[in-house]
Amino acid sequence: MSLTAVLDHTALAALYEADPFFTGLYIEASRGTGRVLVPAVSVLAAERQAPGSGRHAASLRFAEQVPLTAGHAVEAASWPGVAWSFGHPAAIAWQALKAGEPVTVLSLEPESYAGTGITPLNPGG
Repeated sequence: MSLTAVLDHTALAALYEADPFFTGLYIEASRGTGRVLVPAVSVLAAERQAPGSGRHAASLRFAEQVPLTAGHAVEAASWPGVAWSFGHPAAIAWQALKAGEPVTVLSLEPESYAGTGITPLNPGG
């Protein structure tokens, strides 16, 4: 069974900076032994955090781009204390769980997901 990882904007910025963990994860996705999901909102947030990182994320050949759907927006709206940049990855995780296909959200700021009911993994610490 392969891992499906949702990369939030902090993870996308780390991937852009050639972080060894995220680079390895992407290599696994290129081999078909894992999946990398890139939320559209995370692309924008990454670009704002580290110019160039969002554009890079949007061009990743072996990553699956996940558009912001109305369902994601409604889910994220139920967490008013959560910043918009973290809402889309959390909503993707909840919808995947409901569909019986759980994913792992990766973030360098897992505390920012408080109130969403998901616990992202921080591979950096």
